[in-house]
Amino acid sequence: MVDQDGEQVSMAVWCTLIPPKELGRFDEEGLQAVNTAYEDWLTSMRKKSIIGADTGIILDRIRILMINVGIACALDRELAEGVQDVISENLRTRALDLVGKMDEKDSQSRAVKETLTSFFTSLRFTRDIFPEEDILKAAPDEVKDPAARKGLLGKLFTPKSGVDKESVSRRAVEESSNILKRLYMRLLSPDPWGTY
Repeated sequence: MVDQDGEQVSMAVWCTLIPPKELGRFDEEGLQAVNTAYEDWLTSMRKKSIIGADTGIILDRIRILMINVGIACALDRELAEGVQDVISENLRTRALDLVGKMDEKDSQSRAVKETLTSFFTSLRFTRDIFPEEDILKAAPDEVKDPAARKGLLGKLFTPKSGVDKESVSRRAVEESSNILKRLYMRLLSPDPWGTY
């Protein structure tokens, strides 16, 4: 098997949970333990529906994966934390890519996008959180008008719009659920980090 950099990777150490470019960071024994934990998680999660699942439920399911990895690597904390960091960073990158593609047609949609950017940037996939509270905290008080003048004066005197934080956070919670469902479905797929 060849990774994304064109280097040979032994199938004995293949673990689809780890992006191919990151496989070299971990030893064969550790990857086998992680792969077993991932396969057990896949088996248990494939029975569960995502219909009606909200942000908290999806984050709990991802956190269960992180816990399983921690348990599988219980004797090697460095390995467990390394794998969890790789998974978290790749999930965060994917989430922020999806947020970056969102429309900014009005001040509320810009505020939602800014809220989700802040939320996913600081999100710890290994921690139990209250997403509604964290998203409300991430909501800005005001957003800049992107159609404002450019240049130094434009930056200094850009008009800002006030934000209804409650309304923005409700929309952001809905959007975060959609984004997390996409990430979760990718984790359940045969190639979680592929470009399809």
